[in-house]
Amino acid sequence: MTISTAPAPRAPARHIAFIADGNRRWARARGMSTESGFRHGALTVHQVLGHCRELGLEAASVFLMSSRNFQREAEEVVVLVDVIAELLRTVADESSGPVRVLHNGALRGYATPQLLEAIEYAEATTAQRVGMAVCLGIGYDGHDEIRRAAHQAATCPEYNPAVTLPIERYLTTAGLPNPDLIVRTSGERRLSGFLLWQCTDSTLHFDDRWWPDYSRTALDEALAVHAAQRRTFGR
Repeated sequence: MTISTAPAPRAPARHIAFIADGNRRWARARGMSTESGFRHGALTVHQVLGHCRELGLEAASVFLMSSRNFQREAEEVVVLVDVIAELLRTVADESSGPVRVLHNGALRGYATPQLLEAIEYAEATTAQRVGMAVCLGIGYDGHDEIRRAAHQAATCPEYNPAVTLPIERYLTTAGLPNPDLIVRTSGERRLSGFLLWQCTDSTLHFDDRWWPDYSRTALDEALAVHAAQRRTFGR
């Protein structure tokens, strides 16, 4: 029997981030309720995270809800928060391919006790796991994240004004690789403030599909675009 000594195939990326956009439009196009759009979107999040685990990624981030989304109609916010809370528990309780759940955002009084409890449960339940890290952007604002990280860096005991601020240490993604690839669905061509500090060298891929229609095929297409990029990192 011949034993192969070839190196194991490398993952196509270490960290992929998704801006999961278009749930409401997907529902309207099918004559369905907004809640149905959110619930189908949550199912897609769960499926896509599974694809990311299969690819051997170290981390996957999903932008679920910005801080500004809390300004929507109260009834819609209640539904969205309920769906996100349910998703948090589902991901945390996943028995195959365990992941470590991280909350990416600052709720600052916006969230209901139900959502805060779900975030705390997901983080505590998965804290000791060594699988893929899942960063879920809930109540997230990129400017706010940078402001908070800079403040924490400037007030840390070892701060030295003559040395570059270690802002990365205080970001919500601290300890994780920056995203190699950021995917936004629904045809919109913008980041909406997602991972502004971390996206410096990211490949940006804008997909016209609405998020509930996103699939493994779509992810493979995005990874092919990423693989085709000539990355010199300024050199």
